[in-house]
Amino acid sequence: MSTEPIPELMHAIDRLVISGRRIFGWGWAAHPTTAVRVVHLRIRGEGWEKRLVAGSGLARGDVEKEHPHLVDAGTSGFVVTGFTTGAAATQLALEIELADGRTAEFDVTRVAETLYAHRRKRRQLGWVARSVWRRLKHGDIRGIVRRARSQSYSAPSVDDMSIVEELLPALRSCGDLCVVFDHSMGGGSNQYRRGIVSGRLAAGQSVLLCTYNLPTLDYRLILYRPGRDEQVFRTSTFLVLDNILEDAPVTELFVNSPVSFDEPLVLADWLARTRAEHPKARLTITAHDYFAVCPSFVLLNADGRYCGIPEISECASCLRRHEASYVALTPPTEIAPWRALWGRCLAAADEVRCFSESTREHLLRAYPSLAPERLTLVPHKLDYVPARLPRFDPRAPLVIGIVGEISMQKGALVVQEMLALIEKRHPDVRMVIIGTLDLASTSEHLRVTGRYRQSDLADLVETHGVNMFFFPSIWPETFSYVVAEMTQLRLPIVAFELGAPIERLRGYPASRLVREVTAAAALDTLVRFHRDLALAEASAA
Repeated sequence: MSTEPIPELMHAIDRLVISGRRIFGWGWAAHPTTAVRVVHLRIRGEGWEKRLVAGSGLARGDVEKEHPHLVDAGTSGFVVTGFTTGAAATQLALEIELADGRTAEFDVTRVAETLYAHRRKRRQLGWVARSVWRRLKHGDIRGIVRRARSQSYSAPSVDDMSIVEELLPALRSCGDLCVVFDHSMGGGSNQYRRGIVSGRLAAGQSVLLCTYNLPTLDYRLILYRPGRDEQVFRTSTFLVLDNILEDAPVTELFVNSPVSFDEPLVLADWLARTRAEHPKARLTITAHDYFAVCPSFVLLNADGRYCGIPEISECASCLRRHEASYVALTPPTEIAPWRALWGRCLAAADEVRCFSESTREHLLRAYPSLAPERLTLVPHKLDYVPARLPRFDPRAPLVIGIVGEISMQKGALVVQEMLALIEKRHPDVRMVIIGTLDLASTSEHLRVTGRYRQSDLADLVETHGVNMFFFPSIWPETFSYVVAEMTQLRLPIVAFELGAPIERLRGYPASRLVREVTAAAALDTLVRFHRDLALAEASAA
């Protein structure tokens, strides 16, 4: 691919961090007259090269304020994450391709921060020796071999025994302790985790939250105790918990969502073995996503379509060519060991908690030998009750409301294609996104409001004249707070026939489900549904 200087192209790397094999960074790029089509990070080393695609179209109000003359300045943000081959990277370059095909490359090697380079190998070897001794006590010879093979001795060492020395005295006085594992990327999963932590604290338990912090590529251990201020610790690996579990009164391991953890297969193996070594510690695994099934935890294949969990040979071929940014959150792996280790972890769990029957069916499809009684069905409690219902006019021209943060898996490309169809076929139709869209769009038929407060939904619906909702998600969601909110507002809804949302919408009379996951099929359904409602309203008048 040829690159050349592009006059007036502006960009910035806000941060680019390297820790071991992992890379994470974010920034923005924009041009005064031409939209940015795609951003890549090219990594080069001695005899190897790798190219990571960035997730782009992210909101950057600060850039829009500073550079209002740039095309799509308000959505010029990008984020890139991935893993190197393991060998040292010698050069990092940012590639920016514009919509007209022009491409520019910028060397960003000096921008990158390397974390933990000062750590000494002897500390890593000290941890390995302690871990081996613990496993020898339990007769776990195979675990020692597995752990040794998974360990990279050139990687940064643990953040040290000082954490354990400071934590253990506090933990010993806790009484019952629940250890929770979760990502820190926001959304419904984190909302659920906050409820778990609050519930445990209200019951007099203490909670130790282990979460991975992408911006700094390390872990946080956060200790919550009833009536006490929280304590936050920083560590380079969750394996430091080995030293804690030996002496702390742990009664529960609660795995909320380990998406983004840097060693997910080591975590799966560790959870299964820890459950066996600590029989009094209950292991609960929740299914907020399908991470236990595939690194593509939204079950979209390399072509961006719902896969349906095919034969594992097809999964193996797909995973090798998958370039989505959400898959790049996970180290490169093969599907066979992934299913083997996560299957073992699920089998060791006392409970695999599903929030919909659809999720339960998907897990059993991937793991048919898993005991069905381990998979419980615990629907989310709905706490959103609008202060009032919005007024809307079904006889007015169609205004499609879309609620939430619309990423690629949430249907951003469907929205883009639908806008193109609206401009050609239905010029009187408008679309309003109450939230954000991870794609730049200049369509006159689209309005994006930005982030919203739940309490403002009814007002926003009325202000923008929304008279029908569309839920454009293209993956089988395990639950959707957005769909629950929309049903509470009592507006008509159209959604694809996928995942947990259809279980709620099948019992909601003002809904239509679309079997074909395309923008054209969805738009046709929206237009027909709107026409039917308008006719019904006119007949009733």
